[in-house]
Amino acid sequence: MTFSDFSSALNAAFETPDPRDAVDRIKGVVAEELAQTDSRAVVKKTDFFNHSFAPDLVLSWPGEDERLVFLKSDTRPDVLRDDVSAIRKHHPIVFALDEVDNGLLNSTDPESQLPEDDTLIADTRGMEVLIRSRLHDPVVGLASSAVLQGGRGFLTEAEAETMASSVSSGFSGAQRLDVQTTEAAVTQISGHFDTRRTSRLLRFLSAVWVGSGGTPANFPGEHDVSGDLDSAALEFLLDLPEIEDFGFWRRIGRPLTLDSIQRLHVDDERENLQHLIESNLDVLQARACRVLERQPELGETVRRDFRWGIDREMLCLRNDHSAVYFAAKVDDLRVEPHSGDGISLPELLKRVEYRRVPISELELATPTRTVSYATVNRDDVSHDEELLDLTRTLSYSAHVKSAVATLMGTRQLVCDFPARTGKGRTTSKFPLGLLAPVALSLLTELAGEERRSLDEVTRFYQPNHGEQMALDDHSESEFLF
Repeated sequence: MTFSDFSSALNAAFETPDPRDAVDRIKGVVAEELAQTDSRAVVKKTDFFNHSFAPDLVLSWPGEDERLVFLKSDTRPDVLRDDVSAIRKHHPIVFALDEVDNGLLNSTDPESQLPEDDTLIADTRGMEVLIRSRLHDPVVGLASSAVLQGGRGFLTEAEAETMASSVSSGFSGAQRLDVQTTEAAVTQISGHFDTRRTSRLLRFLSAVWVGSGGTPANFPGEHDVSGDLDSAALEFLLDLPEIEDFGFWRRIGRPLTLDSIQRLHVDDERENLQHLIESNLDVLQARACRVLERQPELGETVRRDFRWGIDREMLCLRNDHSAVYFAAKVDDLRVEPHSGDGISLPELLKRVEYRRVPISELELATPTRTVSYATVNRDDVSHDEELLDLTRTLSYSAHVKSAVATLMGTRQLVCDFPARTGKGRTTSKFPLGLLAPVALSLLTELAGEERRSLDEVTRFYQPNHGEQMALDDHSESEFLF
C-alpha cells in the first residue's frame, strides 16, 4: 500500500457513516500498514479507539514481548505531547493518523520536548518509507521488524529514510570491512532502538563483519556485540539475495548448533541456506536420524538432487524420493518411522561396500528365528565366511533387522532397518557431513544419480583433526570418505 493508497483508504474509513464501522475500517487500514512493515507481526484489534490509556492495536511475535499501538488523530504538538506523557510507561507505538507537526520535532524548549524513553512516535509517511525500502533492499526488513518491536524516538519520513539508509549501508560496509561506513550505521542504530533491538542489530552487523574476514575486536563501536546471532537476524540474512562466499558462511556458522538451525523459519529454496549448511557440515552434529520415502508435495519442484531444508522443526536432506531427518535424540524425530521387514544380507553388503562402512555386529531374523552376530574387537564382520554360511543355513528369507556401523574410529551408529532409523550408541554424535551420506546409503536404496548428488551436497565436509586421526588409525576396510 503506497502513501496515496493509505491516505485514500484512511479518508474513506473516516467518512464511513456508521461510527463503529468507521473505527473498524480505520484500524484495519493501519493494521495492514503495520503488517506490510513487518510481515512477521501479528496485529490484533482491541475494543477501544483513540483512548487515553487503552491501546487500539496490539502487536505480537513468537518469543517477543507484545507492543501496544495507540492511534492518534490530533497531532498538534501540545495535544500529542500530553497523550504520549500519559502512556509512555508502556513503551508504546504512537501512530499518528496525520503527519507529525514539526513543532514537536524541532522544539528547543526543554519543557516542550518529549522525554527520551522507548516510546516510538510514527506517522504514515515514515511507515511507507520502510515498506518501500524493504521491497528494494531486503536487509532493511530486519530494521523494519526491529522498529515495530523496539523502535524509539520519531519515525517520520526523513527519520525513516535515514534509518533505512544506515542499515543498508552498514550491511554493505560490514561486508567490505569499511570502518567509517559501519561505524556510522552503528551510531544511527544505537539512537533509534531499545537495548534489546540495538543489541540484535549490532550482533547482525558484527556477524557480517566477522563473516567477511574481520574480528569482533576490530568491529567499530564500543557496544558489546558478544553472543550468537539470533534466529530473527539469521533468517533475514538467509533471505537476502544469494551470497556465494564459502568462507563467509563458514565463519557465520561456526557458533551454530543443530538446535539453532532447526528453530529457523526459512524457505529451503533459498540458496543461502544451502551455503550455510554445506559450509559447516563438520560442526553441525546429530545423534539420531530417520529416512522416509516421500512424494513431492503439491506445487513442489520435482528434483532428484538432494537439498537441505527445515521441515517440522527438523533439519532434513531430501529429494523427490527420499528424506533423512536429523535430531539430537530419537525422541525428537517428529516423523513416524517406516515399517518393514528389514533388508537382505546381500543388499546390506552392497550398501556398506559402496560407502566402505565397517559393520561390527548385526541381527538376522526369519519368521521363526533371530540370530545376533558380532565381533569382540569391533572388527568388520561384513566379509566373514561364517556369516555367509549362517545366512545360507537360515535361508535367503532371512532379513537384517539391525546393524552397528563404526564411524570415526570408535563411535557406533545403530541402524534399525525396519524403521529406517539410526542412532548413536550411548551419547555418540556425528557431524552431518558424515552422518547424512552414511544414513541415506545404509537405510535406503539409492540410484546412481542420487549417490552422485549426495556426494555433491556433502563435498565440502572435511573431518577435523581428531576425526582424521581416528580414520588414519584404521585399516582400509573401515570407513573411508
